[in-house]
Amino acid sequence: MSISKIKSVFENLDSCNDWSLQLLQIKNSRRNGTSYCGREVTLSPKGTLMNFLTEINARYCSQEKGLENMFENVTDYDGSTIDKTIYKLEKDSELISNEYQLFIEAIGHPDSEIDPLKLSAQAYVIKGVVCISDEEINVKLVSMQNPVTSLKHKFLCANGIFKEITDKVISLRTIIDVIIIDNTVYMLTLDGEKLFNMERAYKSICEKQITNIIASNIVNDNIEFSNVANFGHNPRKFVAFNDSYLQKLNSVNIRKKMSRKFNIPLDGDKFDMSKPGAADKLVKILCSRGMVDPFDSNPMEVPSSKKWE
Repeated sequence: MSISKIKSVFENLDSCNDWSLQLLQIKNSRRNGTSYCGREVTLSPKGTLMNFLTEINARYCSQEKGLENMFENVTDYDGSTIDKTIYKLEKDSELISNEYQLFIEAIGHPDSEIDPLKLSAQAYVIKGVVCISDEEINVKLVSMQNPVTSLKHKFLCANGIFKEITDKVISLRTIIDVIIIDNTVYMLTLDGEKLFNMERAYKSICEKQITNIIASNIVNDNIEFSNVANFGHNPRKFVAFNDSYLQKLNSVNIRKKMSRKFNIPLDGDKFDMSKPGAADKLVKILCSRGMVDPFDSNPMEVPSSKKWE
């Protein structure tokens, strides 16, 4: 889906007259994984939520500062963090499939009894069905902001005297981090990763692929490679891990070729992890972050890569 098609969804928010607003609690546990709880709330007077959606429309459909100025392209999520990019994932992606199903179930059967002001919410969700060219499209707008806040140092005027307000209130911002169109997730900001606890997912992928790399017997120090591959931003790079590259590195001749091309020293016929930067470079080439300059064939690091069209 192009940016213009996503924009068309924002443009047609007023085609739905039955929007639902829910506060969303997200709990992450090593033992139990990710769980969700939705609490539907009603805004008064009638039409308040629709007026709020009109403000969201104005933000994302503006000619000067709207979606087409905020972003340059839509691309599959690969763990990169390229500016002005909308990242998309399908519901059955390895990174979100379990959490996505739990999320959909939670907002499909929201809690109606818990006090919304006592819910430790991390986000709000607005869901409805938008009509575009006679086609009905399920839409969910998610803002990754705690919508319940306490009013501190706020004062309300009554009879000429300003009295401090200490009550909790629901505060909604017009910034949308995730828009789900039918069953495709579009992240407008990387805060969207928190919705599905994606850090857990890419760290799991990282651990699995480190095991495969070590099993391939191409590095001379498994512990050093594992330490580096698990450090910093490296785990998220493994979202774009290319298994075919690893299979090719099973060839000693290919390892020698990559050693020369990307300046990764060898110890015998294995990559030498004792050399500074060697493990990082190996991660980059296996995770589609290492390429060559088209003019002089010098090695280059790229934030992301995809097939030439």
